[in-house]
Amino acid sequence: MSFGTVYITTAGASVAAKTAEGKQIEFVRFEAGSGTAPSNIRAMTALVNKVMEFDITKIAIKNNTQVTIQGLMQNTKAPSSFYFRELGLIVKDPDTHQDVLFAYTNAGDTADYISNSISQLVEKYIDLVVTVDNASNVTITLDATQTFVTEEELNSAIANAKFYTGKTYGIKRLITDNTLTPWTRIADNVGLVANATKNGSPVVNDFDDLYPWSHMQRCNVDPDTGKINAFYGDSNYKADGSNGEVKVRIPEFWYKREVLPDENGNLYEYIYIADYARAGYKKSKEFLIAAYLLSTEEKEVNNETVIVAHSRSGDVPRYNTTKGNFRQYAKNTGENFCLLDILHYCLVADLFLVEYANTNSQNALGQGIVAYSTGTALMAETNTNRIIITSAGTGLYVGKTVGIGTSAGNFSVAQNREITAIEDYDDGTISGKSIIFDGEAVDIEVGNIIFGSAQKNGENDILGNKSGCLINNGYHPVNYRGIENFFGNIWQHIDGLNIKDYQAYVCEDPEEYADDKFTAPYEPLGYVNANTTDSYIKELGFDEKHPEIALPTKVGASSSTGYCDNYWCAEGNRIAYFGGHLNSGWAKGGLFALNCSGSSSYSVWYYGARLLKYQ
Repeated sequence: MSFGTVYITTAGASVAAKTAEGKQIEFVRFEAGSGTAPSNIRAMTALVNKVMEFDITKIAIKNNTQVTIQGLMQNTKAPSSFYFRELGLIVKDPDTHQDVLFAYTNAGDTADYISNSISQLVEKYIDLVVTVDNASNVTITLDATQTFVTEEELNSAIANAKFYTGKTYGIKRLITDNTLTPWTRIADNVGLVANATKNGSPVVNDFDDLYPWSHMQRCNVDPDTGKINAFYGDSNYKADGSNGEVKVRIPEFWYKREVLPDENGNLYEYIYIADYARAGYKKSKEFLIAAYLLSTEEKEVNNETVIVAHSRSGDVPRYNTTKGNFRQYAKNTGENFCLLDILHYCLVADLFLVEYANTNSQNALGQGIVAYSTGTALMAETNTNRIIITSAGTGLYVGKTVGIGTSAGNFSVAQNREITAIEDYDDGTISGKSIIFDGEAVDIEVGNIIFGSAQKNGENDILGNKSGCLINNGYHPVNYRGIENFFGNIWQHIDGLNIKDYQAYVCEDPEEYADDKFTAPYEPLGYVNANTTDSYIKELGFDEKHPEIALPTKVGASSSTGYCDNYWCAEGNRIAYFGGHLNSGWAKGGLFALNCSGSSSYSVWYYGARLLKYQ
């Protein structure tokens, strides 16, 4: 490929002249296209047939009037394959703040054909030398966040990038071998060890000191400003939400997931996490995932009562409402708040996989709350704060959140009560256990059921940013890097994902999330989900355009093979939940447990959600 003359457009020349007046030009991005150059190039205001944009990576001032602009074009970021004929440089007019086509060139018949296949990686560094009236008034935009930096500032930031060490941590496994759950550690992951506590005691985990895992930290976030007020360990950090919503900051990192054959044609799946920008990798911008399951409260806003979502210790998670309601509660929290979506769920799952190199999340971290217990009232009492049952067993313990009603899931007698004491009971006629609970006194009838419901947030607060659990028996929560109950307790809604007759549609714009939508900006994945329900996940699908989105395509594994977690599905319009719940049982819950059998109108006592703040 050979580009011809680089033309400064009429509009670009007008912008360049403004540097002599002391005004700054902001070089924003490059654009690539496939169109044929018109006869009057200087009059152009846009590419003839724009295909993609790519970032400016460097700016170098050569002398008082010349600068070199460099960009990196990567084929994997193109929406489709194309002939790379057009190249445009976009600037921002300092007066109007509008984007302007500054320079243009066209390769004509020498254009290269660019395939967007991940298996044929292509990257091209583009350098353009630009003449302006005053090069000292040139700035650069490095990404879509519109943060302007000078080259001196950029070089200084790179020199002081203390935590970016140039490491790539990878795992791989033979796709057809579903008998073993461990993956093979590759690249800088070889020889590393990851452990999680199962009883609160210290363990060895190399990733505690490796970026990005080392910087996955609990923090307090002001919902009004979006600013971080404190980190776990700071004197002003508060788990109860009094200093802001409790989040876990996931710092920026780069990732790649791909499926490639070896020399014998055997397909391997690879997942990589890097702490620096690499060709062919996608960037995950920093995001903030709730440390706790979503709870709610009513709040007065502009003389109107609204329901606001929270992430804070001591609250009982919200349940028994629809996904649409959860979505609105999240929006009411503040700007850029939404429900945990499919993209960020999968990114956290990849961080887990690369760290532990194992699909058996419950073996790695702990069972989580996946077991269930109930008790039946042996005697009637009025105006009481106790229920007499035969035995409390392991599952009913002091501190457990319970409901009481005519059956499990029925809260007609009491809801969201905490067990405060368990005592022996024997009146000579009836013997058993007296389960004492907080709150207002109630009337108990013979046959009433006490049962575990959504458990109060914060039981694992002592673990801080660590992974694992304090008690590993199926009745207590599990953490992943400060995220409590990342699986278990109650199912968690996934937003940005709709399913129609087993075909998944995804969207990555939280402002566009909606139920039962299967048109743009929702896009179908390049594979169809498995259509067999209540079976263990054997394989997850791969789409080159959305490689990080991995949903079940094959089932038939077991609780100790494949992904070790269960999958449910149904035809028709469906939404998705992940993680399992307090009655999933050890065998079926876990990080990869996925339920795609519910409709958007579902409202169940063990279905909840989790907040996300995207950047």
